[in-house]
Amino acid sequence: MIRVIGETAGMVWRYLKDNGPATAARIQKGVGADAALTNQALGWLAREGKVAAEKRKRTTTFTLLD
Repeated sequence: MIRVIGETAGMVWRYLKDNGPATAARIQKGVGADAALTNQALGWLAREGKVAAEKRKRTTTFTLLD
């Protein structure tokens, strides 16, 4: 399972690189993963310091960090 999460994290990273900031739902649709796997991948990237999350009202947007 760790391998699958890591591979999905790579797809999420590429999606954000190509498309800019996005919500988890938009990322999920863009990479074709289910919600749980998308969230795990975002957590992986956050733990590595590769993404930032910004909450505005009820929406959280994820952005790549340089």
